[in-house]
Amino acid sequence: MLWMSYKLALLKKVLKKYLIHMFGIVAFFFTLTLSIIALYKHSEFISELLPYGVVVFVINVFYLKIMRLSREDYEEKLKKEKVYSQKLLRSQKYFLRNAVHETNTPIAVIMANIELYEMEFGKNNILSNIEAATKNIYGIYDDLSYLTKIDSVNFLKQKIDLKEYIKTRLEFFDILAKQSNLSFEFFSTCKYCMVLINEIRLQRIVDNNITNAIKYTKEFKNIYILIYELEDTYVFDISSNSIMIEKPERIFNEYRRESYIKDGLGLGLTLVKTICEEESIKIELKSNEHLTSFKYFFNKYKPFYKK
Repeated sequence: MLWMSYKLALLKKVLKKYLIHMFGIVAFFFTLTLSIIALYKHSEFISELLPYGVVVFVINVFYLKIMRLSREDYEEKLKKEKVYSQKLLRSQKYFLRNAVHETNTPIAVIMANIELYEMEFGKNNILSNIEAATKNIYGIYDDLSYLTKIDSVNFLKQKIDLKEYIKTRLEFFDILAKQSNLSFEFFSTCKYCMVLINEIRLQRIVDNNITNAIKYTKEFKNIYILIYELEDTYVFDISSNSIMIEKPERIFNEYRRESYIKDGLGLGLTLVKTICEEESIKIELKSNEHLTSFKYFFNKYKPFYKK
């Protein structure tokens, strides 16, 4: 009995959805049949069929009118859904922007108080753990903050010494590396490495690569950072003995993480790739059982001199 009720309900649903189309198909084939008969019969017989032809014509007009109204209703519904989706997206962006903004204050307060305590009483293991965790949160905050600004802020470019900038970011994340029993090894073969890029965008590239290296490098290993000159570019090369990336072509995909045991949103490298594409920065990735290496080729800053 239950099966029969389900069958009837399904049939009712199908008929409700396709009945008007079935009606149009019947009218079409009726018209086609009359036309074929008319081709092979005498004129007297055609005059007998004329009333039926008029009826079929009216049926077809009625069908087309219903279809037009149905399409108009569908377009109106689609328009309303589009407006609702846009409104929902704006609300989501507004909420995220405010949530990110409100998150900044407590993080800054925690960091400031840790620094003040250490200035007065010296280093403390418990506070060092809190500081490392806070800096990890700070990286996630910066990614979300960038996402909320990407459509509304004009990221102006400026001259930045790539070598010195990366050194400052390594200093910032040094405590996080030590908490994971890792250490940075920094090398540079160039005295100055001037590039033209927005600092916020550069920070997203550098910070995401450093924090990823800290997350995935095997314990008690070194993270190697090398800056060198190659033709018209400066290369930022970060490598370590870490988990092998099984599918390098997918690592920059949204929400992609090589290990779900590690914390994170899976957005960092997606942001990095987007920024690099917009800034014409070439990326090279190599990964095997012994070493994983990310290379970023920054175009040299070439000042324009007026003659």
